Amino acid sequence: MNRIIRLQELIWLMLLMIFVSACSSATKEEVSATAEPTTEAANVKETAIDVTAKKTLYIGIVNAPVTLNQINTQDNSASLAPINLLNDSLLDVTDSAQFLPKLAESIETKDNQTFQVKLKPNAKWNDGAPFTTADVAFTLKLALHSKVDTSFKLNFIEGLNDAGKLEEGTTDISGLKIIDPTTFEIKTKTPIDPLVFNERFGVKVNFLPEHILKDADPEQLSTNPYFQKPTVTIGPYKYANYEKGQYVEVTKNENYYLDVPKIDSIFIKVLPAANLVAQLQTGEIQMNSLPVGLVPITDYDKVKGFENVTVTSATASEPAEIFFNTEKLSDKKIRQAIAHALNRPLIVEQLLKGQAEIIDGGVPRSHPYFNKNIKNYDYDPEKAKQLLKEAGWDSKRKLAFFIPVGNKVREQAADILVQNLEAVGIKVDVQKFDFPTLIDKVEKGEHDITIFTRDYYIEPSLYFTTYKSNDPESVIRYNNPLVDELIQKGEQEIIEAKRHEIYNQLQEVLHEDVPTLAVYSEKRLQVVSKNVLVGKPLNLGTFNNVNQWDLAAK
Repeated sequence: MNRIIRLQELIWLMLLMIFVSACSSATKEEVSATAEPTTEAANVKETAIDVTAKKTLYIGIVNAPVTLNQINTQDNSASLAPINLLNDSLLDVTDSAQFLPKLAESIETKDNQTFQVKLKPNAKWNDGAPFTTADVAFTLKLALHSKVDTSFKLNFIEGLNDAGKLEEGTTDISGLKIIDPTTFEIKTKTPIDPLVFNERFGVKVNFLPEHILKDADPEQLSTNPYFQKPTVTIGPYKYANYEKGQYVEVTKNENYYLDVPKIDSIFIKVLPAANLVAQLQTGEIQMNSLPVGLVPITDYDKVKGFENVTVTSATASEPAEIFFNTEKLSDKKIRQAIAHALNRPLIVEQLLKGQAEIIDGGVPRSHPYFNKNIKNYDYDPEKAKQLLKEAGWDSKRKLAFFIPVGNKVREQAADILVQNLEAVGIKVDVQKFDFPTLIDKVEKGEHDITIFTRDYYIEPSLYFTTYKSNDPESVIRYNNPLVDELIQKGEQEIIEAKRHEIYNQLQEVLHEDVPTLAVYSEKRLQVVSKNVLVGKPLNLGTFNNVNQWDLAAK
């Protein structure tokens, strides 16, 4: 009898084990099919993957992102890192300035005026919805609406005005033609160099999900909750958390249409400049970022001695530049005087240990369109004083100099510049702000001069858009009809030799007028933890293959 009972107990035990196993499998299938698992389901999922530790990468920056809005980056370099992790563009670009297909299968033109774009048929949003030309049309019509602020620079497209926007009351773009769900055409006003299209449209335009934002009010777009928490995007990573001024966290997009990323999470941490180097040493961050996470060249010897990192340097390509408010400093002699007053050789040789170049304009010396014939403004305090006298400078006036905090070397360089200005009789009112506050103030024109760092561009026309007289967000408020004419010609010219002539002349005119002045162009340090197997900060194309980045297993 006891044997029969034991046999029954064994049979019941086996049936119970089979039942529990079936429930466990069902639970796992349910978790994988659910976008937002419950706490209980999440625990099951966590247990299922505990055998492989999660890989988390920490990147350090010193200027805080001001937005995650993919159609209006506010020209904030710090925002580009998280935006580019969350959003793919039609094309990507490598550190050697080569364009690669991303969302686009191909971009072709026979006449340099009509560009046909074929989308990858498998491209999809991270919620699984297909990415189609309907999303392209929706994004362009919304972003270029007369009441919407955008960082897109698409004034070359037929149907847009000189500011690159639709006229008020117009909703259709005549230069956009939808052919089928994966094919569309863009027609430009005149033939243009394909470089213009590839960089301004192919690389710089990110897209919005029509199925999420189709009912959005254009006039209320800036306050739409989506742009504070963009959960549906089309990049290798998806939104997780964003604490303004502190960090952005993204997690890998399991629905990515290309290879799913190898790193599970990326934290972009905002740090004081002094903490950046310290946390590279402790391993709390595993790499810096260019251009907004610069390791001061003054710390080169120190960082080189860290055993846990590899240190290399990039070519000088993105200058720190002074931007004059030309409405307040309208006499070019005053701007020229300031150029002669600045001891830039001292900054390069002593502060930057010779690891930088002196140029006057924003186009770096290594760029194919750099005008090599322009002679830099030399350091000449006496000439500066003479020009100030000729311009009738009021020695009692104080020059409002707005300086962004976070970049240690740039702050130290600015301190030297202040001493230089005061040495020639210019009183200076120094005001330091975090970057988002500074941008807000200089866009309102509260400054006399400010200083921040340029981005690097492949297409030369992008270096000059800030000088357009109709730029509503210009921090220099510059107006020169000849410059406007040359900018337009440069954008429209398709013969390379003629473009060089135009941009050489444009740089000469700007050099004479000095609406901006580069202070130095440094060779930036790239510091990467040795446990990073693939991935490093680059001047250009940092995230073009971020889904292939990897960390050593702990």
